[in-house]
Amino acid sequence: MRTLSMKPVKLLGTLAVLALSGCVSVPPERITTDRMDYGQVIAESWKRQTLLNVVRLHYADVPVFLDVGSIINSYSFAGKASASAELPSRADPNVFNLGTERTWSNTPTVTYQPLMGDRFTRSLLQPVPPASVFQLMQGGWSVDLVLRTVVSSINGLHNNSVGVGADPRFNELVDTLSRIQRTGGLGIRVEPRAGGSAVVIVLPRSDASPALIEDSRRVQQLLGLEGNGSEFEIAYGLHPRSGSEVAMLSRSMLELMLELGFGIEVPEAHVKAGRVIPGRRQADSATYTPLTRIRSGAEAPADAYVAVPYRGHWYWIDDSDVASKSTFTFLLILFSLAETGQSAAAPVVTVPSR
Repeated sequence: MRTLSMKPVKLLGTLAVLALSGCVSVPPERITTDRMDYGQVIAESWKRQTLLNVVRLHYADVPVFLDVGSIINSYSFAGKASASAELPSRADPNVFNLGTERTWSNTPTVTYQPLMGDRFTRSLLQPVPPASVFQLMQGGWSVDLVLRTVVSSINGLHNNSVGVGADPRFNELVDTLSRIQRTGGLGIRVEPRAGGSAVVIVLPRSDASPALIEDSRRVQQLLGLEGNGSEFEIAYGLHPRSGSEVAMLSRSMLELMLELGFGIEVPEAHVKAGRVIPGRRQADSATYTPLTRIRSGAEAPADAYVAVPYRGHWYWIDDSDVASKSTFTFLLILFSLAETGQSAAAPVVTVPSR
């Protein structure tokens, strides 16, 4: 009678247990996966929340903002191994049977913080500081995008607003400043003053090219600036206090979102029923240009940059509409500039394992 040694069985069982125990840890690759996946989801939800609130405001509905406070992602591992031995036979020459089993679970927990109280006031009701407007342009954002989006008026020249076209001189000012910016001739300087600091806009000097000098002179004429200087102080207000000041009324985030609502293609039935905020757009106001073009339809779009359902319809921005996408993305960036003081902590992603 043949006997079978159990040493190989013990050896294989031990190896199986060791193999399982060596896997009970979070692999480094999970960091890349989690960061990319959660980052993408947060970005998409931020876009959808903002677009939905733009639509809700245009329907005179209450906007709701929820910030992602934290993401806690917990991984758990479990496993077992088994080994057995059988007498060999001609039908089954295998002597040993080895089995392993492992389970993996992922349980994320997300917390949300509603935007209200002081944070709501700072984020949505306070205008973007005029100094930040020129800092955006200094940082590389185009004059055309920044001024047409953020500025309500500058030295009395009015931008597009609630369906009314802009002052032609405002459009000329934007075009002229855009040419100066493309040549690198537009700058700002921050000067310390008693009780704070002052921001000064710097236009091309007298030693610049003739084209730049002419554009600089035209900017001063449009803004009603006096003297032959090239530096003018920026202030918040409707009209300047002197001939050397640039007074600017900038929009708050809530005002900007309301303005974006006038680019929505509202269903005709909703307009006739009086469900949306009416604009002051006149038949002869052909100069009005919406900041974004937000389409609507009965079904979800096949290819959209962002899309949301509301009241039985879908509203979206086409992925091929680069101008509307750029303005909407710029709106998201402006949320951080609208806050003053200490802002809330950024979302924290915690990944424990057990």
